[in-house]
Amino acid sequence: MENFSITKLESQVGVIGAQGGWNPLTEEMQLHELILFQDGVWVDVSFWLSEQEFEEDVARVVEALKLHLIVDQERI
Repeated sequence: MENFSITKLESQVGVIGAQGGWNPLTEEMQLHELILFQDGVWVDVSFWLSEQEFEEDVARVVEALKLHLIVDQERI
């Protein structure tokens, strides 16, 4: 699993930053940190990863991250 760190990415839930691990062969992802740009400041929303009520938001974030990582991988 390769580590990744994305400082700023537009997603369906807003502008996010994330750190984690990514396996490009299986597209498996493990998020370790998640931040959201809200009201002009970065807010740590890593608690979303363990709260069921944010499951859909996390799925949208993962979708955006995977797309970004796949496109980034294709550029190499």
